[in-house]
Amino acid sequence: MTSIQTLESCSIEKIAAVFNLSFSDYIIPFSLTKEQLETKMISESIVLELSVGAFEEDELIGFILHGYGILNNQKTVYNAGTGVIPAKRGNKITAKLYDYALTVFKKHEMNNVVLEVITTNDAAIKTYRNTGFQLIRELNCFKGLVNGNSTTHDYEIRDLKTYNWQQLQSFWDIQPSWQNSITAVEKLKDYLFASGIYAGEELLGYIIFNPDTKRILQLAVDRAYRNKGIGRQLIFHLSSKYGNEFSVTNIDSASTNTTSFLTDLGMHIFIKQYEMGLRLK
Repeated sequence: MTSIQTLESCSIEKIAAVFNLSFSDYIIPFSLTKEQLETKMISESIVLELSVGAFEEDELIGFILHGYGILNNQKTVYNAGTGVIPAKRGNKITAKLYDYALTVFKKHEMNNVVLEVITTNDAAIKTYRNTGFQLIRELNCFKGLVNGNSTTHDYEIRDLKTYNWQQLQSFWDIQPSWQNSITAVEKLKDYLFASGIYAGEELLGYIIFNPDTKRILQLAVDRAYRNKGIGRQLIFHLSSKYGNEFSVTNIDSASTNTTSFLTDLGMHIFIKQYEMGLRLK
């Protein structure tokens, strides 16, 4: 018999083992060490009291990890990973997990739930729609080898020691996803590489990068200084330190300028995702 409960009493080692087994045959198979899962939990604000697991005879067979944060002044829960071990699929475990999770969210007076799902994962999309989730936007994930060199050397690049978020957000065209959010950056601040590009003392743009995952979390340029090679100069400054292979995840597909910039650098879309949301109150 399957029982559902929250995960605060479940060890990180057990969650990591079931996580890896669940994703071993995923559309893009991947795995995490215990330490990488702990980092994920920090950066994505995962709360085990809001995360749920399915158990058979005290053995974890499926889970949904949930992060928590305030988004647009709303108490928001983020699905940071859903998995069911291969031997137990086909039993509507994910639907049962969400049935239970929604009672937990309502108890804690949450306002919204958000998640990302690969656009070709029809079974998961069907489950989420049946739960009440609706499409918010489509997201593109890029990776590849950056080619060429920067042709601009007119501006000075310096380490970005502090984040003036009011100024940095003024450079944005799109809202970052949960994994690339201000909260995620702040929680991983000591592990990230951040640079700003300047004309004198004026900040023109910036880049924030995770050397461990080789992933760019944020990159933005002041609108008044675009099409001057500033973004490219930041990218090639990064490649001079960390090599030229990067990924950039969850870029809003509506941002055609960002897509053109990344593809011109030599990167390509390897996965498309839907961001979906469920309003609770």
